[in-house]
Amino acid sequence: MATATARNVDDKDYSIIAASANENGRSISEEFRLLIASHARKLRAEQTVKELRELREKSNWTLPSGMTSLDLLREERDSW
Repeated sequence: MATATARNVDDKDYSIIAASANENGRSISEEFRLLIASHARKLRAEQTVKELRELREKSNWTLPSGMTSLDLLREERDSW
């Protein structure tokens, strides 16, 4: 696992994180790890959405006229 050090954290911000950690029965280090993990998940999700949009633009897939994605799923399910 990586190690990170945060320097020059604003005292007000630190006290908010410390209070949150205390309320949740966690150490300040654990609270920071959870914040970092949460932010990283958000960034990964945004990257995935970006990649999916790029794939959609490149592929130019279209459904047959009058067909919805639900129709396509039903058709696939019924073919089993």
